[in-house]
Amino acid sequence: MNENQPHPLRAPKHEAIWSSTLFQDGIGWVVVARFKRGGHWVESGTFLVDALCLGIKNARYDSCDLNDYQQRIKGYYTSEFSMDSVEPECARKLIEDAVRYAGSLGFAPHADYKMAARVFGGIQAGQCKQQFVFGRNNKPFYHRGPYETEEQALRIVEHLHRRCGAGNFDSLVILGDADEITARFEKE
Repeated sequence: MNENQPHPLRAPKHEAIWSSTLFQDGIGWVVVARFKRGGHWVESGTFLVDALCLGIKNARYDSCDLNDYQQRIKGYYTSEFSMDSVEPECARKLIEDAVRYAGSLGFAPHADYKMAARVFGGIQAGQCKQQFVFGRNNKPFYHRGPYETEEQALRIVEHLHRRCGAGNFDSLVILGDADEITARFEKE
């Protein structure tokens, strides 16, 4: 057996990474991988977690060989973002807790969440002892993202007003066209 190939008996079943600034920024990427076929095949779930309000803003499922995963998926996120390795149990717990938090506010996870969550098979979130805090200052905090239209942002704020009541949530919504907002974010 080649030393660069995973040994079927020693291959990990899962691995996970998340944005190192996720808890500081309140939003960040989480990638969970499940290794199959002795570690030669990988199913990965990639989640954009908004821990301040909306839960899972984006999700993607991929199934590919180990090389493709290491280069295209893990390689991309570790080169574009500061990422930390994390126990898969804590990654699952964070993601599912974010879904519950956003659900309590009336927000559903991204349409591809269930497909991406397939990678959780065999991961016991209850084994993670870490506690996660959602919102900011004990309240939901909505911050308009660079790809949300002004109309979407205003609908979210109106929903929070109806759901939580005035003064029971905070928001930061920069008005204008989404392309203009994206350009502002890219300049920062």
